[in-house]
Order: sequence, then structure tokens, then C-alpha cells
Amino acid sequence: MAVNSLHPQITRRVLDDWRLCYDAYQGEGDVKQRGTTYLPMPSGYTTHSDNGIAAYAAYKMRAQFPEVLATSVGAMVGIIHGEEIAVELPSNMEYLFEDVDGEGITLNDFHKNITRNLLVSGRYGVLADAPEGGGDPFLAGYRGDTIINWDVGFFVLNESEAVRDGFVWAQQEKYRVLQLVDGVYTATLHKPDGETDVTPTRLGGGALNAIPFAVASAKDMGSDLESPPMIGIARAALAMYQLSADYRLQLYMSGQETLVAINGPAPTAVGAGVVHEMLGDDNTTPDLKYVSPTCAGIQAHLKAIQDNRTIAIQAGARLFEQSGQANESGTARKMRFRSETANLKTVAQSSCSLLEASLRNIARMLVQSDAVIEAITVTPPKDLLDATLTPQDAVALFGLVESGGLAQETYYERIQAGGIASQERTFDEEYALIEGGDIRADSL
Repeated sequence: MAVNSLHPQITRRVLDDWRLCYDAYQGEGDVKQRGTTYLPMPSGYTTHSDNGIAAYAAYKMRAQFPEVLATSVGAMVGIIHGEEIAVELPSNMEYLFEDVDGEGITLNDFHKNITRNLLVSGRYGVLADAPEGGGDPFLAGYRGDTIINWDVGFFVLNESEAVRDGFVWAQQEKYRVLQLVDGVYTATLHKPDGETDVTPTRLGGGALNAIPFAVASAKDMGSDLESPPMIGIARAALAMYQLSADYRLQLYMSGQETLVAINGPAPTAVGAGVVHEMLGDDNTTPDLKYVSPTCAGIQAHLKAIQDNRTIAIQAGARLFEQSGQANESGTARKMRFRSETANLKTVAQSSCSLLEASLRNIARMLVQSDAVIEAITVTPPKDLLDATLTPQDAVALFGLVESGGLAQETYYERIQAGGIASQERTFDEEYALIEGGDIRADSL
């Protein structure tokens, strides 16, 4: 069996969804590069002398692809990582804060990339590895579509890339196979010219007894595939792109009026001030007029574009929905996440869990004790989306003000964000309205 064989879950539909999301995230250039994959050629173009190549090129160039997916992803990454995410590491792993991948990427930026990929494709993998010549372990990230095969104790990662030979670059197939053989971790690199053992060892030598690779979806840890969280936005954007091509074609055609001479000679010149004489007789009535397409469907196309923009907004808004109780058990939460679509909170939790598991894999390579490994944590923001406060929450929070642990201004900002205090009044204005000149818990 070929090393590039795909797991049964990776169907044509899955590959198409991934490709659409990646292209939509990259923007108009990547989408238009796909040509008729995303923008079919109008059937009438094939009758042209050049098989419609020139007409289609103009048709595609006029079309506009809305850059809504990249904007949405950027905003969501900003929301997730705008909150405090605490990362606890032992002292001998603190170098990872400044260089997590061996190439100078900070841990914070690496974590943002995990979140970004979970939003775009709904899948990401991270491998803990070490330099072949020795050195500190590092983390390497893998896009969801590069994790092409998996099983218990088995992963195949597609690392194909452009390789330079002198002045020429050529695409080279390369696959990394991770597996447990008799309980021992082995990694082999498969290239056209053969296989190479690239298995890292633990600090001081010795084999690993687990594969230091972790993969997550937008909902939880695990290799099973989930639908990309942003697929609804990507599909709506694609529909707007296709509608835009027809809409702008009609705009173009409606502005290209043609001068037609009826029952008379064709004019020798056109333009302002030109006089064209046409004489009729008893049997003919000459006429000279401009004609253009009616473009009767132009308003319908414009409304369809607006409708799909609404669909894209609604698809993005669904990621902000959440349900379930904050104090539910881990088992209940996992079952609920399995039955729900991904939302911003599940993405944040999954991203943090993936980074935590990956950092613990590095700790195992450094021969850390079980206690030290368990102390490595990545804590997701607790109030990412749930900013609403009840009056009881506000009373409890006021206890921090009374004990000197929270400033009154900070308290007011919190209850204002929680929907209790008015958004229209500043702290000073609210303060002036409260009897006695201070904010009292019993006045809420």
C-alpha cells in the first residue's frame, strides 16, 4: 500500500471543503487562480473562436470575491487571545516562550496559529520533535489536510514541499510516518529515493513509548474529522463571488450601447457633434438609435448577493452561540460538544488542550516526572463569551470592592459589560446617582 494513501474519512467532499476554506481565507487571488473550479464558464463562451478564453478572463476579472472569511477569522482569533491564557511551564522549558518551533516563533504566536487553523479547517496537529544533531525539543504544526492517515499508534503526515536545486525549484513528495513498533515510537521519512529513520530520543538517550503527536478538531481532541467551523461563511462567500460575476457582466453590457442604423447606411463616424443624414422614401422609414441589453435580472442578482452576505453573517454569528452549564462534568461537556456544532468557546478550549498536550509531549522527551508533566497547563479564558452577570453575581463581585481587592471603577466596568449598569452612563455619572455617594451592594 502506498504511503500517500488516504484515510477513509478523507472523502472528495472533505477535500473540497478544506480547499474552499483555505482558498477563501487566502482571498480573491487564490480563489480566482482556481478558475472554473469556483466560477463556471458561461456556456455561450465556448462558441467563440478562442473557445471563450478571452471572454472568460474578462468575466472572471470583473468578479469580486468578498474577503469575509479572513476578516472573521482574524476577529475571532483576536477575541480568543485577547483574554488571558495562562501557560504554566517548568523552568527548563521556559525557552519555549520565545522560540517554540526552533525558528524563532513565540509560544503565543504558535498558539494563535493553532486557533486560526482550527477555525479555518476545523483540524490541526502538533508534533514534538528534536533536531537530528541534538538540541532542545521543539513543536511543529501540521495543517489538517496534511494529516492524511491515522490509526491507533499510527499517523502519516504529508510534508511535500518545493525543494531548490541550484536556481530551480521543484515539488518533492515527502511523508513522515509515526508509529509504535513493539511499544516503541519510531519516525521514518519517506522520499522518492528511499526511507530515512528520523526518530528522536529522550534526553540522555532512550526511546519514547508514545507518539509525541497530538491532533484536535474545533470541538475536542481526537483524529476524527469535523466540518470546518467557517464552511458556512466560505460557501456564502463563494455564492457572492459567482453572483458578482454575472452582476458585473450585466453592468458592463448595459453600458456598452451599440449604435444601429435601420433602413439607412451605417454612419462613418460617431460621437458628439456628428451629423448623419438618413433619407427615406415612400417604402422605408430610416431610424438611428442606440440599443443595449435589458439586463432584466440585474436587481435580482444584487438582492441575491445581499441575501448571501446575510447568510455569511449568520454563519459567523453561530460561532458565538453556546449552551450548557459552566459547572457540568467533563464527560457531559464532551458528549454535548460531540452533538453540537463548533463554537468560539469549543475552539478556544480545543486550541488550549492541543497546546497543553503538545507541551507535555516535550516534557516527556526531557524526562520530566509525572508530577511535573501534570503541572504543565494551558488554561483557556473562562469568560470568553459569557459576560452576562446576574444581580447575585454583581453582589458577590462587590465583595472584592469591599475587601479592597477590586477598584470601584473596575467593578463598574464589569457590571456595565455584564448588562447590569447602563451603557449610557459613565462611572462618575452612576456614582452621582447613588445615594450616599458610593456604590453599595444593597442598592443594586
